[in-house]
This record gives sequence, C-alpha cells and structure tokens, in this order.
Amino acid sequence: GTRAAIEPIIGHLKTDFRLAKNYFMGETGPQINALLAATAWNMKKMMELLKQKIIFLFYKIQIMLFSNPVFKYKLNSGFC
Repeated sequence: GTRAAIEPIIGHLKTDFRLAKNYFMGETGPQINALLAATAWNMKKMMELLKQKIIFLFYKIQIMLFSNPVFKYKLNSGFC
C-alpha cells in the first residue's frame, strides 16, 4: 500500500539528498534536515516539468516556423 510507495522515495532522499546523516544540531535538527531534503526533492521534480514544457514550446515554435509557406520559400531562395 502506501508504505510500499513511500519507501523508494525515502531511499532516494537518503542517498541523493544526504538525508542519511543529520548535519544540524539540536532538537529541531532532524526536522530541518528532512524539510530541506523534501524541498530539494520537490524542486527537482518542478525543474523536470519546466524542462519538459520548455522543450515542448521549442518544438511547437519549430513546427510553426517550418510549416509556414513563406518561411519555406525564403529558406529555399537563400533570404536574398
């Protein structure tokens, strides 16, 4: 169930975001460490989505440019 879905995420947080060792002192140290690791995880996911959207937008712009008949004519004629 839920535990099976969470365990791989915790494993990635421990290895990729240095959650295995606590670098902060005091009672709230582990909480701060977990919060920073979770924030980094979420930012990484957001950056992946942003990257996909930028690639999609670039692809759409290329389709718009290269499917335009005027642009094709100018491209074949050498722009001069």
